[in-house]
Amino acid sequence: MRSPVGWALPVAAGIATAVALAAGSNGAIALPAAAVAVGLAGLAIVRAAQGPLDRASDAAGAASPSDSIAPEMSDDWFDQGPIGQEAIVLMLDRIERALLHPDLPSREPLELAEIRELPEEEFLSYVAARLDALEAVP
Repeated sequence: MRSPVGWALPVAAGIATAVALAAGSNGAIALPAAAVAVGLAGLAIVRAAQGPLDRASDAAGAASPSDSIAPEMSDDWFDQGPIGQEAIVLMLDRIERALLHPDLPSREPLELAEIRELPEEEFLSYVAARLDALEAVP
């Protein structure tokens, strides 16, 4: 059985709890560690409430096309700078592989770096052009 949130959050919360307990009366270590443990445990609970990571089937037992193509896109990705830009490019590549070109090769690190370094307006134009090409699929 798969954990609905994975094991990273609960394990990290457990480690932070152990650090807080081991710190004893040393408040400079115990309080921040306890706060981190509570925060990670809360995040694990929130993620568990949102549903399992493996959304391969819905209530009818069939996979939703959007689930198999791309993860949920967030407007926050545009605010995350180069890391968000890379996530957007990789997601667009994944969609293109699923819809048009299953043999589309992975991007080279230098190519991703060039795209990450684009100024915001050029990057937005790049994304718009990619989306237009994907939407033109019959």
